[in-house]
Amino acid sequence: MNIIKYAFSDLFDSKIIKYSFAPLFISVVFWGIVFYFFSGNIVELIHAYVSYLPFGENINNILTSVGSTIVLMFLYYELVILSIGVFSSFFVDKITARINEKYYGLPVKETSLIEGILVSLKGILNFVIFFILTFYLLFVPVVNIFYQVFLWSLAIKKPLVFDSSAMFCDYKEFEKKNNLKIWILIFFTSFIYFIPILSFFGYTLQLIIMTHFVLSKCSSNK
Repeated sequence: MNIIKYAFSDLFDSKIIKYSFAPLFISVVFWGIVFYFFSGNIVELIHAYVSYLPFGENINNILTSVGSTIVLMFLYYELVILSIGVFSSFFVDKITARINEKYYGLPVKETSLIEGILVSLKGILNFVIFFILTFYLLFVPVVNIFYQVFLWSLAIKKPLVFDSSAMFCDYKEFEKKNNLKIWILIFFTSFIYFIPILSFFGYTLQLIIMTHFVLSKCSSNK
């Protein structure tokens, strides 16, 4: 099965795309409110943290020359993209069930919403910790592109594995057996976040791709 071809077709399935808008809307509004009221504090916090780093003064000069508006827009975009996965936890079962219904017809089992949210939050925590320790790589041309894609992959890998497979198999065991293929799949599909507009539906598209990958594996093991 051509997973990518089916994924774009499935994205516009009426029973799938409607579940893409709610997480996006919640994420955009939530972080919009946070940045509206606390943008000044966020900029001060960034400059305060950077000042403690090696070459902190130089980095702060770069951030100042770029402008606080650009810095805030970048951070806002990052947080919106990251939190879409968390808010999607309330709707992913509908998406994966629809794909299973259309193509595979495999038996399903109950999943834990709380566990899904916790997995997503852990992914964001991994992103934040790694970003705080290594964000200076954003200032290295070319390297910064792959660094950014890796960060997104790091944040969403485990949530995507859980969301796409928990209804059909032991997601931890599935990840263990297919870890390298999952990393490759998620890394390359994460380039979608560089594409305007489509990037806001990136998590749903990656979820669809991962679900096809998981269900094709499960079908072949029946």
